[in-house]
Amino acid sequence: MTHSTSANPKKIGPPVWWSPELLPWRLLHRFLDQLEAGHRPYIKVTPKSVPELYDFQAQDVEFLWALLDDLDRQYHMLTIKRARVTSQQEPYDNAQIYFLPDKEPIVREWLKRPALDPYAITWAHELQRVADKFEDAGNALVNRHVRAKGMSAAQVVRAFARIGDELQQPMSLRALSARCFAGDSKFLEPHESLVRALYPTLSQRLQLRPVMLVVHLGQPLTHLLFVENQDTFLMLAHANLPGITVVYSAGFRGSAARVREPGRAVFSFLNPNGDIAEFKQAWFDEQPRWLHVSFWGDLDYAGMAILKALRQSFTQLQAWRPGYEPLLQRLNSGLGHAQASGVKSPQSDPDITGCEYADTVLLPAIRREQGYVDQEAITLHELLSDQQNIPI
Repeated sequence: MTHSTSANPKKIGPPVWWSPELLPWRLLHRFLDQLEAGHRPYIKVTPKSVPELYDFQAQDVEFLWALLDDLDRQYHMLTIKRARVTSQQEPYDNAQIYFLPDKEPIVREWLKRPALDPYAITWAHELQRVADKFEDAGNALVNRHVRAKGMSAAQVVRAFARIGDELQQPMSLRALSARCFAGDSKFLEPHESLVRALYPTLSQRLQLRPVMLVVHLGQPLTHLLFVENQDTFLMLAHANLPGITVVYSAGFRGSAARVREPGRAVFSFLNPNGDIAEFKQAWFDEQPRWLHVSFWGDLDYAGMAILKALRQSFTQLQAWRPGYEPLLQRLNSGLGHAQASGVKSPQSDPDITGCEYADTVLLPAIRREQGYVDQEAITLHELLSDQQNIPI
C-alpha cells in the first residue's frame, strides 16, 4: 500500500482499499469543505463527529481506524494526535486529526472534486451581476467564497449586496447580520473586515457594541481584580474583601482594546451604593489611580492568554498571587487535570505574558506538569486560611 511521495502529487494513486463507501472518503470531503470555507482542516474524534467509529454493530471500527492511520503513516496527508485514554476507552477517543493542506491536489484527484466547484462558478456569476452594489465593485469577494448553511452561493452574494441598503441608517454588526443573512445575528461576526472592505464609507455607520462588565465595588478603591469565571467572581463579591474591586471579565470581554474608552464599556454594579463615579473616573483615566491591578483565572494556557490580552488595556496588570498560589500547589501535587482531557478545546501556549510571576513561575509549571487547574477548585476558606489577611 505504500506509494512514493517524491513524484508529482497528482500522479499518486489512491490506496487499494479506496472506496466512496468508506469513512476516509467522507472525512476528506469534510476537510476540503473546511479549506474552502477558509478554516483550518481539523476534526476531533467523538461519537458525534465520527459516528462510524462508534457504530460497533454495523461497522468494523478497527478496520476504519486503520484506514485513517494509513493516510497518516503511508500517505502523510493527515496528522493524528492521540489523546490519553483509559482501558475502557477506544484508542482513538478524542484524537485530533489534522489534514495537511499541501496534499489538497492529491485528495481532489482521488475524490474527483475539481478546485473550481459549482459553488465557486455560481458565486462568480452572481457577483458579476450585482457588482455595482458594492463600493469596491465586489473585489473583496472575488476570492472569498463564503458559505452559509441553507443558503446557495447566489443567495450569499445577494445578502452581502443588501448590506449597502441596510447601512443607510446606523446599526450594529449583529443587527446588520440578522437583517441580511436569514435572521442570523452572528453570521457576520468573523467577517467584519470583509464588510468594511466591501463598504469602506458606509461601514463607518456600524455601531460598536460596548463591552459589558459586572463589577463589585470595593472600599476603598485600591485594588482592581479581574476574575475569569462567574462562580469565583460571585464568591469574591459576596466576601466583600476590603479594598478589592472585583470585575467579572467573562473570558476575553474585558480585554477589548476599546474597554478604556469612554462610552465603549457598560458596567453593571452588584453594589450600586458604592462610589460609582469614582470608579468610572479611575477606570477611564490614562494614568489610573489603582494601586494594584490583577487578574485571577484558570491555571491553564487560556487563562494566561487572557492575562496577556488584559495587559494591553491595563499595562500594570499582574497575576494575582493569593489566587494562583493555591492553584499552583494543587498542580504541583498532582491534582490537576490533563491538558488533553477531552473536555477543553485545545489551547495554545502564549509563550510570554509580560507578567514576571506568570512567565517565570506559572507558565513553566503548566509546561512541566502538562496539566491545568481551574480556579473553581479553590474555596474562599482556602484563600482566607492561606492568607490571614489577603494582601491588596
